[in-house]
Amino acid sequence: MTRRPVRRVVTGHNDSGQAIILSDGPAPNSFESASIPGFGATVPWWTQAGLIDHVGDDDPAGSEAEIPSFPGPGETILRIADFPPDSVYPDEADSVIFDELNGQEEAEAGNTHSGGKHFWFHRTDSLDYAVVLEGEITLLVDDGEATLRAGDVAIQRATSHAWSNRTNHTARVLFVLIGTPPQSAAEIAEQRRSAVVGTGVS
Repeated sequence: MTRRPVRRVVTGHNDSGQAIILSDGPAPNSFESASIPGFGATVPWWTQAGLIDHVGDDDPAGSEAEIPSFPGPGETILRIADFPPDSVYPDEADSVIFDELNGQEEAEAGNTHSGGKHFWFHRTDSLDYAVVLEGEITLLVDDGEATLRAGDVAIQRATSHAWSNRTNHTARVLFVLIGTPPQSAAEIAEQRRSAVVGTGVS
């Protein structure tokens, strides 16, 4: 199954300071799983830590760019991922997924409290904005879940989580991943116990 490409429009400036369209076409940095039909992702853009370059025309997300699966502190990754139905994943899905993504450490960190209830559980040191573009997908955390549909948004705050597609159709999700300094769930829990934590999120 071939993934539908993601059209990417990149802007910039010319030498007179006018805004221009630098490129308009399929995003070249794309991955398609060899083991899981329909699973894959496209990275239209990413930024390394430090100053953001608005001057040059270099493409940080070209076809040959080596982009990490998960951002380091100060890095950002824009990713559009396709999640096929859970039913198409192989029995050893957890090891297959994170071998392909080079994410065994993230998978281990994500399974501390999940009890192995889903093969997609992982945890990263990042603030993630997830926007469902197409279909339906269920966000699982250690204690709870929420089903998201096209137009819904999830704010993922370095928590252990998994994505479960319980439908018969592929779900497409856009992610903005912002790398944050390393902080384990145990460290977060300790800081919460030693401080007065407000409940300002409704």
